[in-house]
Amino acid sequence: MRLLSLALLVLGTLVTDLAGAVRTQVDLVNLTPEVKPGAKALIAARFRCDDHFHIYWKNPGDAGQSPTIAWQATAGTQAGPFFYPGPILLDQSGIYNFVHEHETLFLLELEIPASAQGELNLKAHIEWLECDDKGCYPFEKDVSLTLKVGAGNAAYRYDPKLYPDLRPHVPATFRVEGEQLVVTPEKGAKVALAQRWFPERNFVSPGGVFTQKPDPDSLRFNLKEASEKLTDGPVSFVGPDGAGGFVRLIATSGTGPANTPSTPAPSPAHPTGSLDWQPWSPEAQAKALAAGQTVYIDFTARWCASCQVNKRVYTQTAVSEAIARHQVVLFKADWTRKDEVITAELKKYGREGVPFNVFLRNGTPPAVLSEFLTGDEVLLALDGVRTGRAYQAAATQHAYGIWLLLAFGGGALLNLMPCVFPMIGLKVLGFAKEAGSDRATVIRHGLLYSVGVVLSFLALAGIILGLKAGGGSVGWGFQMQSPGFVLGTCVLMVTLGLSLTGVFEIGTGLAGSAAAAEGKGGSFGAFLSGVLATAVATPCTAPGLGAALGFALDKQRSTPETLLFFTVIGVGMALPYLLLSLFPRLAALLPRPGEWMETLKQAMSFPLFAYALYLLWVLAALVEDATWMRDASLGLAVIACACWVWGRWGAPHRSDRERLGGKVVAAGLYLGTLAYLYGNLS
Repeated sequence: MRLLSLALLVLGTLVTDLAGAVRTQVDLVNLTPEVKPGAKALIAARFRCDDHFHIYWKNPGDAGQSPTIAWQATAGTQAGPFFYPGPILLDQSGIYNFVHEHETLFLLELEIPASAQGELNLKAHIEWLECDDKGCYPFEKDVSLTLKVGAGNAAYRYDPKLYPDLRPHVPATFRVEGEQLVVTPEKGAKVALAQRWFPERNFVSPGGVFTQKPDPDSLRFNLKEASEKLTDGPVSFVGPDGAGGFVRLIATSGTGPANTPSTPAPSPAHPTGSLDWQPWSPEAQAKALAAGQTVYIDFTARWCASCQVNKRVYTQTAVSEAIARHQVVLFKADWTRKDEVITAELKKYGREGVPFNVFLRNGTPPAVLSEFLTGDEVLLALDGVRTGRAYQAAATQHAYGIWLLLAFGGGALLNLMPCVFPMIGLKVLGFAKEAGSDRATVIRHGLLYSVGVVLSFLALAGIILGLKAGGGSVGWGFQMQSPGFVLGTCVLMVTLGLSLTGVFEIGTGLAGSAAAAEGKGGSFGAFLSGVLATAVATPCTAPGLGAALGFALDKQRSTPETLLFFTVIGVGMALPYLLLSLFPRLAALLPRPGEWMETLKQAMSFPLFAYALYLLWVLAALVEDATWMRDASLGLAVIACACWVWGRWGAPHRSDRERLGGKVVAAGLYLGTLAYLYGNLS
């Protein structure tokens, strides 16, 4: 079992290390020689892939994900969506993807303010998926660009004819013949019908881009196994113009005139289940609402486990089809890192953290959804905001006592959340071990665990109030925005997991001490487990808890009121275990202590290792340093080795000299690795 645990950890290390080798260089480049106030300017996100690697077009095909950009500083400019060049077809054993290789520019059109002068400092966050024939690896990077207004700028060269958005579209009509889509461009159109054409949405299966038979006047595509249902149109394709460029062909059913949207309608879902999300900003939200569109905002964070669970709803066919049918504009407000603008927006709705999801439409009250989404709720909220009927998952006007009940219930429900799951088995083991202990010891441990939980919640409240008093903008789970806290929690999960598997035993050598004999070590352990349970609970929220936290941290609440609410949350979380301590008959329902306890103990290491890998994923988003992430992955392997050395040579049956040497080596490896990682943590 020890070797299996180490193998699993090393496997996780290797996976993370592979992902750390960035094979695509990304930056922003300017394409406009002279930037003028009140005019438009072109810039580009430049992707330079190593040989054999590729990134994805706007419609990735059978699998994949196209790059996204989230603006962090626009200097007053307004940026439109990406203008994509025409893609190439990649056939990987019958899996057809639409991709870009080598160097590719994704253009961005900026509206320069009329009052602009001096320099415009632009900052953005870009995420992309790069793949080769061995696998795919997600990456992200902060990029920046400085433009001089009214002066010359170095302009990177690009070929405008590769970008359909910069050229007039080609009108066409389409008809359906059995399982084939027949598209006929207008007479005289300069298009190369004999070459490959790419659908901007998957109403044609990616493999169906192969023209079914030669036709001098039309394109024929296979509709069989397409992931989207073909509608009345218009439908659009991108393909070659016969002169080395790409054009967009927009076809309507029958002979009606083709619409000329500046961008295609949002795709309901890619085959991978992803939707067409845009990065949220107040300006983008206001622009969409002013255009009369329905807006949906997902306030999320990578460290928020509840947010990750909520994503399952977006893959439901009914939800994605409704979003596409009503052309809902989807925004993602990423709170993984500290963001004053997102924090301020959350406060407008009385919230202090994520998850938070809301539909917006001019003239209709916001449709606020619950912390845990269901497909039915999303559909009801969308229907409500479109028809003008007010919809809200939970009323925001409650009596004070109701708010306290929500806080208490939310604290209790935290025990069922995925963040706290690794601790449940440990508590079950604790009660099973105490089955033969005297009742006073069991009650004392239950009370100390509860005290640990409540004091930890009060400490968390005190930190939040202190930071707010100092002008900081923080909320629930704010510590998960700190790379140092996430790293420490990750190391702790790995250490506890290895201890559960038997690689080493926490506390070995203390068994014969007077403190352990008197049970003081167990008392401290009970208190510490309460602290740990609170620490791992913060990435999650529970039904009703988000609204209660928003109420508790509202600026109208006094400090004693806020502390009362956090106390009630802590009591709610600790109560199930306290009841088991106070009423031994409940604990008696557990099986008698025996071999099953060792099996359960080892099995509970796997949720801890899984949580550690999840925290590594969070850490990658916070640090954005592939070299440091590689070092962190190797560092976890060294820490695992240190734990093994401690367990191997620090055991009681070893001689004093062996125990001393083993513990010195283990402590040196463990603490030295931590010092190195924290010392190089940006």
